[in-house]
Amino acid sequence: MVDLIKTCRNVFLVGIICSMALFGCSKISETSEDKTINAAQSNTLEKVKNGQLEGVSIGIGATKKEVIDKLGKPIEGRNSEYGFSAYYDGFNFQFEDYADSFDAVSDSSKVVIINADPTTVGLTGNPQEVKKLLGEPSREFTDDISDNNFILEYSVDNLLLWVNFDTIENQVKYITLRIK
Repeated sequence: MVDLIKTCRNVFLVGIICSMALFGCSKISETSEDKTINAAQSNTLEKVKNGQLEGVSIGIGATKKEVIDKLGKPIEGRNSEYGFSAYYDGFNFQFEDYADSFDAVSDSSKVVIINADPTTVGLTGNPQEVKKLLGEPSREFTDDISDNNFILEYSVDNLLLWVNFDTIENQVKYITLRIK
């Protein structure tokens, strides 16, 4: 009788240990995934808070001189809606000044907008996938003034991160970081 009780107790304990291992691993996996998402969200939005985008070594507020010192002259340049745009591989900067050429932009002119390819920033997917990664945006809207893009807007301090899509069903088209 004592042997039967010991055997039942051991079987019961093994069952509890197996259940704990099985359900415990499942919970750890979910927690790890949540931590990864939260870390990615935190990292992306923390960089934005500092005026930077992942994959772009220059941030908002950098001067033309700082850009040249770090990246050299751009591949191409031209005036755009908000100032002079300097194009590099995978991203471009818009300076606060307008000019006839990059050389004519003042050395103290500051970067006020960064546009980047989604692969440069490492932020790809459709709007739902981006929301899962970054959280709910401050607002979402269709830009009917310029090119009818669908935009998820994240407001971080005095900056706006725009994740641009052709439509609400498409993948990220480009990413914009700008001063409000």
